[in-house]
Amino acid sequence: MEDIIKQIVQIDSVALNTKKLNEENLRLKREQYEKEISDYKDEILTNAYKRADELYEQIVSSGAQQHSLEEEKCRKIALVVENHYLQIEEALLRNTFNELFGVEG
Repeated sequence: MEDIIKQIVQIDSVALNTKKLNEENLRLKREQYEKEISDYKDEILTNAYKRADELYEQIVSSGAQQHSLEEEKCRKIALVVENHYLQIEEALLRNTFNELFGVEG
């Protein structure tokens, strides 16, 4: 009977050690997977932030180029208007003076 009890105790001890070993292995695997997930998450977020910065820079650059083009267009239009004004200014002044002095005289 004592042998049977010793065998039961031994089997129970082996089962307990196996359970502890399995729990430790599971804990280590869980930690490993959690670290892998965390590393993957960090990598994905880093890449996403980098891509967002690149897109932002492209948008800003495109906006600056568009602004420059619009500014140049406005300058050209202003020059055309100014040239047209200069072309008709002298004739208008001459006509105005002729009418003013013609009325007085």
